Amino acid sequence: MGCTVAMLLVLAANPGTPASSPADSRPTTAPAAVRIEYYRLRTADRRQDVQQGSDLHFGKVDKHQGLWITSDRNGGPSAGRIHFISAATLAGAEHQGAIKADECFTVIPPAEGWEAFASSHSDIQAEVLDDLHDRVEASLAGNEGPFLDLEAVTIAPSTSPPHELHLFVAAEEPYSIILELAPLTRGPNAQAQLMSVHVYEEAPDEQGSDRNDGLEALAWAGQPGLFYWAEEGTSYHGGHPGPKLFFRDPKVGRGRLVQGRMEIQQDLTDKLTSAVWALRQGPEQTLNALTVLPSGRLLAVDRNGGWILRLDPQAATVERWLNLYDVDGLDLRKLLRDFPAPRRMPYISIEGISVDPAGDIWLIDDPALPEAFRASCLIRLRGLNPDAAGPSQGKRG
Repeated sequence: MGCTVAMLLVLAANPGTPASSPADSRPTTAPAAVRIEYYRLRTADRRQDVQQGSDLHFGKVDKHQGLWITSDRNGGPSAGRIHFISAATLAGAEHQGAIKADECFTVIPPAEGWEAFASSHSDIQAEVLDDLHDRVEASLAGNEGPFLDLEAVTIAPSTSPPHELHLFVAAEEPYSIILELAPLTRGPNAQAQLMSVHVYEEAPDEQGSDRNDGLEALAWAGQPGLFYWAEEGTSYHGGHPGPKLFFRDPKVGRGRLVQGRMEIQQDLTDKLTSAVWALRQGPEQTLNALTVLPSGRLLAVDRNGGWILRLDPQAATVERWLNLYDVDGLDLRKLLRDFPAPRRMPYISIEGISVDPAGDIWLIDDPALPEAFRASCLIRLRGLNPDAAGPSQGKRG
């Protein structure tokens, strides 16, 4: 990329290994404009960390413009909720400081009630709707769950007229479903009402042992009901029969929400998926986040591989765009080795990506087991141009 990054930390000698002395957080002067900043995340009431941040999206719904962040089912007090951080709050953030969410949304039942909602979604299996009911009600009751396993968020027009802008979130476990939500109220205890649900169908032989390897990413594709999607992928470990949760063989494609299910556009899906597989390095590859660029191309995060890929749906091609462990010499594993707490894993578990109107790239990590902490951190990459024609850091697939 030929950029010199303004270093914000003295790097450790080896990725994932604690430094022998405290990190130096003083920024240094460099001629280029590329910077990496990161922040702690606090809930709207300031009482807790935002935990297990599984995706983010910069966009506007009604008067809410900023970052929307989902948390998965393991997020403790954040589980199954959506945190919103306004553009004004983000503008005032300081590197390594804490950002407080402006609002926290809890999913509430459909306005017509569960019985009428089930009747209008009769194309969906009763067990899927029953599980959705139980998880929404568990969150409202404040009990121990199970909670919604929210893994992706984007903003798009409603699937039905008058096509108002709503949130669309993907819940991954135990059934991969897409929920359409309408934010209703504001504040630390805001509400987002369930409007519709669609099922993403996985073949039985492609499901992991605990069924949490389905939809991981969602991005609006420019028409009502049309979305790009990605799943992290599952295969037998080492190619041998046994427990099926090995991060390999991800899928990425496009589909339309119709009559309670996602209809996959198989030709494009096959081409993009094959192009992603052609870029695999090492034994693992997984797709955990998507965002659409102004040009119509997409950025996708390969969490385990440590790459941001750039996809061109029109040409059905994929290229390596940014190595997260070598951003012109900077390695996220070293920068974040003790942030927000000491890490053990050999990769940073990035599970969300978005680009704001200024062109800044936002990432969020979803601490992977066996990390000893659940708090997520927010990362901003300044000065990169993800929609530039090139060059990228890797070959095209």
